Amino acid sequence: MKQLWEISSRKVAAGLVGWLVLTNVLIWLNWWPLKVVLFLCLSFLPGTALLRLMRIALRSFSARVLYSFGLSLLVLMLSGLAANYILPLFGVDRPLELPGVLTMWNIMSGAIILASAFTNHAVVYVQKWAAKDVSWPASLVAGASILLPVGAVLGAFRLNNGGDALVATLTLGYASLLIVCVFLLRRRLSDGLLAWFVFVMGLTVLLMTSLRGWDIVGHDIQREFRVYTQTHLLGFWDVGMNRDPYNACLSITILPQVFSQLLHVSGLVVFKVILQIVFAACPAVVFILLRQYAPKLGALVGSMLFICYPTFVNDSAMLTRQGVAYLFFALALVVISNRAQKKRYKLLFSLCALGAVLSHYSTAYMFVALFAAAVVCKLVLGWWRNRADKTSGRRTRTVLSLPFAVLLLIMTFVWYTQITATSGGLGTTLAKSVTSIPELFSDENKSADTSTALLFASNKSQVDLYSSYISKSHHGKTSKVAKALQYMPGLASDSMPPTRLGKKAMSVGINPSLINVLRQNFAKVLQALALIGVLYVTYRMLRRKPDTLDFDFICLNLAGIALLILMVLLPVLSINYGVLRAFQQILIFLILPITLLLIRAGQRLWLWLNTLIATAGTVMLFLLFTGVFAQMLGGVSPALSTSNSGLYHGLYYSSVADARSFVWLKGHVPEGSDVRAANFNRAFMHDPDYPFSEPGILPSQADADSFVYLDYAQVQTQRMYAYYDSSPITMTFPLDYFDPAKNRIYSTASTRIYR
Repeated sequence: MKQLWEISSRKVAAGLVGWLVLTNVLIWLNWWPLKVVLFLCLSFLPGTALLRLMRIALRSFSARVLYSFGLSLLVLMLSGLAANYILPLFGVDRPLELPGVLTMWNIMSGAIILASAFTNHAVVYVQKWAAKDVSWPASLVAGASILLPVGAVLGAFRLNNGGDALVATLTLGYASLLIVCVFLLRRRLSDGLLAWFVFVMGLTVLLMTSLRGWDIVGHDIQREFRVYTQTHLLGFWDVGMNRDPYNACLSITILPQVFSQLLHVSGLVVFKVILQIVFAACPAVVFILLRQYAPKLGALVGSMLFICYPTFVNDSAMLTRQGVAYLFFALALVVISNRAQKKRYKLLFSLCALGAVLSHYSTAYMFVALFAAAVVCKLVLGWWRNRADKTSGRRTRTVLSLPFAVLLLIMTFVWYTQITATSGGLGTTLAKSVTSIPELFSDENKSADTSTALLFASNKSQVDLYSSYISKSHHGKTSKVAKALQYMPGLASDSMPPTRLGKKAMSVGINPSLINVLRQNFAKVLQALALIGVLYVTYRMLRRKPDTLDFDFICLNLAGIALLILMVLLPVLSINYGVLRAFQQILIFLILPITLLLIRAGQRLWLWLNTLIATAGTVMLFLLFTGVFAQMLGGVSPALSTSNSGLYHGLYYSSVADARSFVWLKGHVPEGSDVRAANFNRAFMHDPDYPFSEPGILPSQADADSFVYLDYAQVQTQRMYAYYDSSPITMTFPLDYFDPAKNRIYSTASTRIYR
């Protein structure tokens, strides 16, 4: 038996105090090589002390690390919130700058350490570690995995500098080889190392997108950066200045501001790197959750399915508020899986739930709805189970109960209704959903992901979308429209030309468009597996078969399926909160029945065949959704992480020329002018008070005296990318209209401004 070190409670308290002192020293040193150490201190010290205060001894080291990380993030948010409201009472006008943030973080962290020293006198046992205890497979995986984020950074930088996708593609190929190694060596790797591997894989995928461009690149993240910028410029978080639900999310206002001040880094670094690290921890939590019900192979497959989900690969790097909330949501679910739910574990659940509520409004609303529906399911199924068994006795009360459902509702109601007053959109959405019930099955009232990525749904025609968009772009004087008709855009494709390998594949009857078919149907396959998996575990529970999943999780999964169906049926809900995003949140626990179903299906196969199928399938999905197959074959739309073209590049890529052009535009155009641009979020994210925001740039949309801003997509590729009826459209752009019809007053190699 390995020897253990015995550490007294006094030494633990002294160690925590020393850790706090070290953190303060590192903050004032402000030396780049030490910033990683400082980030680790900020990200784990308060959470470690808080776990000791609550006397929570988690079963695995990886679980302790993840909970320490999540709780430390909560302390950072709450200390910033406390500084924001308390310090102005003492005359501090900018409480969210370094002195105020550091003071309040020290007070809160010191109070937690002091309270833990007085309330917890338990001795800590630490297992002695020696280098000889580490096996060569563990050393190989640990060392090789560190290269993945490095490759992601280098690949993104190469593309940003106008280079090709060689480094990015090689990084993804290397990741695939590492997946094979880990799957084959899994029995000789600890759960902690496997959780680390899942974290690194998630971080690699996120960084390959988030690091594209030298500025903020993406859809939601540009608006998120806008509310952060407002907080940063004021040195104070004031939700009253902007009653936007985004501004109510502490994950993108106070949290990045606190990180920025304590680490002495820009907001760009926080959003493009640090918040991506936070989101990458979510798949690791999913792995920890899966390991409580599945063997290592099943847990690895389930975690990689979560990472390969299209929304995670393509959009998660642009949804930082959602990433923070998902981490708290996943940590709360792990508490539910703990069968000995004592009061301190229920307190841990409440803290994780609070973190989710403060981080993202939609995640909080879904959390409340899921819990309420799951409690109803639990009451009904509990009555069914106990109907014939009257001697079952009193069952242990868990957090999946009416009191905690009410607690979630109260936290969400108080924060978004009473404190921030940003829940008006939710009420409007629910009211419209009820009034639109007669149009339940109207395809016009559903979002793009509802129409194209759900079972039994019909696709929206690009031709119909284009025709509707063009017809609505004709407004104003008849003479203007008649002239503009000569320069109408046409539908275009953003697909890459077939590569040499793609042409060879076509010669043998394999069309690269198969990649799009597989991409579009993967979400449907997951939904089918989820539905069958939930029915499977529910059947075994009702038939009193050996438990495959906890009763609480069966109820949660039934509630998740019911809510997804409701979102599809209620048109306004599907438009205002994308179904694929909702499915991603629910997938955090729906992955449990999916994985158990796959394990059940493979029980009759030989172990080596199970491993072969799982490994090959995972690698194929990873290469498919990260864009490797697209780069190899061409003929389909590329991913932003592997190309300088395509839909997301045209819509959201923000260059240095964009930032400079918008600054010039604001300084030289009279306020109140009609100024048009395809994407004004690029201006708003650095200047929340930017005065111009009209999107129509087609000749038929802009008036004769309108200012029109054209970006890289229109100038260099003569393409126009737009979202219409929640669906993307790619069109040609009539650049040749502008020089003879309007005056060019500003231009760079990739931008132009006309009047």
